[in-house]
Amino acid sequence: MRNALLAVAASLCAALLAGCGSSTLTDAQHTALATLGKQLPAPYRDGLITTSAHRHGEDIVFVVSFPDASVAMAKAKPDVVEALRRDEDEAITELCMEPALAPVYAAGGGVRRRFVDANGAVFFEVELKAKHCTPH
Repeated sequence: MRNALLAVAASLCAALLAGCGSSTLTDAQHTALATLGKQLPAPYRDGLITTSAHRHGEDIVFVVSFPDASVAMAKAKPDVVEALRRDEDEAITELCMEPALAPVYAAGGGVRRRFVDANGAVFFEVELKAKHCTPH
């Protein structure tokens, strides 16, 4: 019986400690969003607009809008969309240098850019994990 109680207590302590880490990440995300949200909406590039940012699990998601295109239009030109996705795989690493995001990365969080059309339909999403922003 005593061993069972110790096992339950150990599980409870582990759960509480895990919660502390997520609290650090959540706090870092809220702080980053408060700072970065003041700058939005903002032009991104090539007619794209970063319209908003929000938390989604361990990541901050920047929503980037294609105001002049639709997902249906993109299906007719998959090579163009794939080229943009490859370009964004590299471009997102620029966010490693964003000071407001440093505490998010330090707490194990990441960032995503979600590309959507004017109606909110998703073209694609690119993600950046914390490990990609730390020196090896």
